[in-house]
Amino acid sequence: MTEYFKTPGAPKLFMATQIQTQTQETQAPNQGQTTYKRAKIPDAMYEYIKSRAKARGLSVWQYIIQSINFYEASLRNVSVSDATKAQNASYYATKLIMAVTEFIHKTNNDNYNNVMKIIDQVEKRKGVDLSTLRQMVVMYRQKRKKSLVRVIMQELIRINIELMAKAQ
Repeated sequence: MTEYFKTPGAPKLFMATQIQTQTQETQAPNQGQTTYKRAKIPDAMYEYIKSRAKARGLSVWQYIIQSINFYEASLRNVSVSDATKAQNASYYATKLIMAVTEFIHKTNNDNYNNVMKIIDQVEKRKGVDLSTLRQMVVMYRQKRKKSLVRVIMQELIRINIELMAKAQ
């Protein structure tokens, strides 16, 4: 007998279990079949779960089990939470790099304001000092030089390394 889903302390909403029985030489009725139990889920939440499961190519119950297993693993396993921290740091580094390169290619007020907003976000949310990058962006806005672009790219690489190091 294999139980897919037996998590102590899990919410009662998801306490339903699915049981697969092993087929034996002498088969009794219903042996080898899967039995199902029901769980009450609000309509809106069911539709959301159904759409996420469909996007991943899974049935609803498979998606729920994978989601709960990931959640449980992230609480227990440091490597999963570290991967999430690294993904988050990578997201902010990529967001910053894309904003700066957009500003370099199209130097206008909208892109300048966007870069400054993202620099502020990264500083506040990730605790990284970006004053040097801020100064370089202001200098580039005043005088567009290729040499300054190279220095900005080197600074972005340094920032990326610092963000990823903090995520470890």
